[in-house]
Amino acid sequence: MASESSRQLAAQAWYKPKTIKMKMIPELAEAFAEILDTIWSQPWLGNATTGELIEELKARSNLDYKTAG
Repeated sequence: MASESSRQLAAQAWYKPKTIKMKMIPELAEAFAEILDTIWSQPWLGNATTGELIEELKARSNLDYKTAG
């Protein structure tokens, strides 16, 4: 089940100049919203959880840690 904010963003696809005359398909909007939630939960987008941030800080506190090969 998608978040409300993702649903609202997905629904905006039907209010663009090129799509405003298209009939909204609720199942498709929900699928878009679920995809948005999946992407937004990725830490590489800056949406890391507190736990993920703590684990990253622990890893970086190790003197052998390198960000690149």
